[in-house]
Amino acid sequence: MRIHDPISEADEPFNLIPLTDMVFNLLIFFMAATTFAQVEREMGVKLPRATSFASMSAAPQQLVINITDAGEPIVAKKKYDLVGLAQLLKSVVEKNPNASVIIRADERGLVKGFAQVLDVCKRSGVNEAKIGYMSGAGSAGN
Repeated sequence: MRIHDPISEADEPFNLIPLTDMVFNLLIFFMAATTFAQVEREMGVKLPRATSFASMSAAPQQLVINITDAGEPIVAKKKYDLVGLAQLLKSVVEKNPNASVIIRADERGLVKGFAQVLDVCKRSGVNEAKIGYMSGAGSAGN
């Protein structure tokens, strides 16, 4: 059995290069494996708040319809009238019969615009329409 002399034989320092390589590889893997879904956000649409539900996020296959406080439907930053919106929804449903829609209505607007868009969705054959809102209670002054 060999006896180690602590004075003449120093311990090798820890090699941290494999550890940093592993950390960077894990970081790259998780960044590549993560999908980033982004909800279409129109400027000026103020969503109502709800406290008992979790916030929603849009999947890429969902169509987002924003309704301004004046009741105008906007899809992909383009304003539509009800006839144009019906044609757009019919073409979406023809391509994908299981397509779903998220309706984001301004809380300052009238219910009439929301009801009209929801009626157009139903007549166009959309099976699932979801309502977009902000989570958390809002104050009365906002």
